[in-house]
Amino acid sequence: MSRAPLRVLLVLFVATILAATAAAPTAWAWSQTYVSNVNWGPASSKASIYGQITFNYVSFTHPYGGLPQMGTTLCDSTFTSCYAWRWSNTGLITDERNISYGAAACKANPGNGYVVWVNYCATGNG
Repeated sequence: MSRAPLRVLLVLFVATILAATAAAPTAWAWSQTYVSNVNWGPASSKASIYGQITFNYVSFTHPYGGLPQMGTTLCDSTFTSCYAWRWSNTGLITDERNISYGAAACKANPGNGYVVWVNYCATGNG
């Protein structure tokens, strides 16, 4: 076999590797439901795993009365720098703030007078 076909194969192989590498960032997309189907009293909270985050969603209901609030935030990896809490009593929070590396968190408002049913808290970057 002459060297010309080997060079062509090598060029095609390298081009394939480069194309796959260019598409890799979407392959690293992830999501996590870090709370699901639980009753939360006032000030109950939980944080997600760490990663690059581009969304944090919270879904909840108030079957026990009142209009309790849930909140969402994103924090750096040391939890010393966080976005302001985004609060809602509508049953759904769509928070599309982002952080290059940190964790998402959801929380029942400490002032809630009622238990809240948390359908889910979910985050990721996909």
